[in-house]
Amino acid sequence: MNSISVIIPLYNEKDSLRELHTRLCGELKKTGLSAEIIFVDDGSKDGSDKVLREIQQEDPKVRVIQFRRNFGKSAALCAGFEKATGEMVVTMDADLQDKPAEIHKLIEKLKEDNDLVSGWKKKRKDPISKRWASWLYNRITSLLTGVPLHDMNCGFKAYRREVIEEITVYGEMHRYIPVLASYKGFRIAEVPVEHNNREHGFSKFGMERYIGGFFDLLTVIMLTRYNRKPLHIFGIIGMGMISAGIIIETYLTIGWFLGMWIENRPIFLLGILLLIVGVQFMSFGLVAEMLAWATRREQDFAIKDDSGPVDKAEYMN
Repeated sequence: MNSISVIIPLYNEKDSLRELHTRLCGELKKTGLSAEIIFVDDGSKDGSDKVLREIQQEDPKVRVIQFRRNFGKSAALCAGFEKATGEMVVTMDADLQDKPAEIHKLIEKLKEDNDLVSGWKKKRKDPISKRWASWLYNRITSLLTGVPLHDMNCGFKAYRREVIEEITVYGEMHRYIPVLASYKGFRIAEVPVEHNNREHGFSKFGMERYIGGFFDLLTVIMLTRYNRKPLHIFGIIGMGMISAGIIIETYLTIGWFLGMWIENRPIFLLGILLLIVGVQFMSFGLVAEMLAWATRREQDFAIKDDSGPVDKAEYMN
């Protein structure tokens, strides 16, 4: 691995760009690798584009991608991945909270037979509200996805080229790149990195990210753990509802024999509702399972190339 691409998505960070570029160039020079720096301007309105053009004119290894409007970090990363030419790819934020001096840690860990290395901001320099939200998010995500990272959403990461070629990010799925990579069979590692206080501008972190992150997590779980066995997730939910409905109705039935009244009791209607919805979840899971099975059959037997049938094991991956 003799070349490296550094991708920096940004939105309204003009005050940080020159200092970031200076620090980054110094660290990349120390690595001795052939390097390029790709700034992806995600529709900034503060004049960041002018600063980037000036930097680009001064430094031939700098490339600039500019969006007409703000499309989000996933779109910015995807654009950067498409343009990157390095054998190794490093992503980092433009707000100077990620220290360019820590890049060597990611590269060294990547060379230890890993495919993706995620930074771990062990001592975060963020407000306590953001630290607690991040802690909770990372614990829930690790529990539900089975990828044991302390800082899943850290933007400071290093990748082998094969990883970015096989993974597509959209929406706000950049938070879950390690999960998607792990599902593809890539080796994931983590290394502690130093974290700075924000020196310029303000954080774009808001409440909408909690809601969006929750739905994206559900999407990732379905795409990775249950995309080939949808009945497992819908069946578990359905069986839970059916079991609860049976318990409620059994309790009311025994009470009726003992002289209790059950007419117009809300719990009676709740039990019926749980039974009906539980059966619907089970039925939906069965339909999804049949669709998944039909798709696998089509992939296994209907697709051929010029040399004959597709290798089943390779294609299924």
